[in-house]
Amino acid sequence: MDEKNIVDKRSIKLENVLRPDYIAFLAGRPPREKVIGADDIINLRINLNTCNTVEDFLKMS
Repeated sequence: MDEKNIVDKRSIKLENVLRPDYIAFLAGRPPREKVIGADDIINLRINLNTCNTVEDFLKMS
C-alpha cells in the first residue's frame, strides 16, 4: 500500500491524548503547581511596561 497519499486530518490524535500532560478540550486549566505571588505580578507588570516588542518581553522572562 502506498502511504504517500494518506493525509491525517485529525485534530485530536490518540498519541497526544495518551500523554500525561495532555489537557482535554473544555476540561479546564490544570492544577497550579505554586501560587503566583504579589512580587511576581509586580515584576511582570514592570517587564510588560518596559519592553517595546513581544520578542523583548520573551527574552526578559
